[in-house]
Amino acid sequence: AQAASPLGHPPKRLGLHCASPPPRPICGEMVAAMTPQDEVVLMARIAEAAGRYEDMADFMKERVDMGGPLSQDEREMFSAAFKSAMTSRRSAVRVARSINLAKEQEGRQEQAGLATNYMTKMEAQLREICGKALQCIEQHLLPSAAQEPDAQVYYLKMQGDYYRYLSENLDPSARAGTAEKAKEAYSNGLTEASKLRAGHPTYLGLVLNFSVFLHEVMGDTQGAIDMAQQVLNSFTEDKLAGLDITQQEEVVQTLQLLQQNLTLWGSA
Repeated sequence: AQAASPLGHPPKRLGLHCASPPPRPICGEMVAAMTPQDEVVLMARIAEAAGRYEDMADFMKERVDMGGPLSQDEREMFSAAFKSAMTSRRSAVRVARSINLAKEQEGRQEQAGLATNYMTKMEAQLREICGKALQCIEQHLLPSAAQEPDAQVYYLKMQGDYYRYLSENLDPSARAGTAEKAKEAYSNGLTEASKLRAGHPTYLGLVLNFSVFLHEVMGDTQGAIDMAQQVLNSFTEDKLAGLDITQQEEVVQTLQLLQQNLTLWGSA
C-alpha cells in the first residue's frame, strides 16, 4: 500500500509515481468586469468542480487559442484538465488489455474480441486528447513562454508526457517515433532547467516524469535509477530556502516519489 506523505496525500499512483498538480478553488475574488479570458477560465473551473474534465480541457484549449501567455494558475488548470481527461482512458486501456489476454488464454475468443474492440475505442480517444494537448503546447504555449524558463520547463515536461502517453499505447515497432519525441522534449526541458535555481519544483517534476519514461517506455531501468539517484544524492535542505510553503511541500513530495520509484526499480 502507498504510504501517505507527512505533508499531505501524494498524487494518485498511475503505474509509477508521476507529478500531478494540486486541486484549486473554483474561483477567487470576483472583479467588476470579466474579460473573455476570465469567463472561459471560470467555465473551466466550474467544469472541473462538476467532474467534466473533457469540458474543462475544451475550455482551457479555448483560453489558449485566445493567445497570450497563461498565468501560473491557468497553466496548472490546463495541465489538470488534460491529465484528468486522460486518466480514465489510460486506466480503461490497461484493464481492457488485461481482460483480452486473460480471455485469450482461456480460449474465449469472442470475449477477447469484445475487450479488444473496447480497448481500441479508448486508445482512439486517448490519441485525440493527446493531439489536442500537443497542438496547444507546440503551437501556442511554448512560443508564448520563450522568455520564461520556468514556464518553458513546465511545457517541455508536458510535451514529453503526452508523447509518452502516446508511446504507451503503440506496438513496440510503431512507438519509436513518439518515444523519440518524448525523449527530445524531456531532454530539452533538462537543458532549459539549468536556468532555474537548484531544487526548483518544476525541475524536480521533470526529473520524476523523465525517469518514469526511461523505465516504462524505453526499458532503460538503469538510466532511470541513475537519474533519480543523482537528484536524491545532490539535494540538500538548504535548497528549500527561498521557496514558499506550497513549493517546499511540492519539492518534498516529489523527492519522496522519486525515492519510492527508486525502491520499486531496485527491487524489480
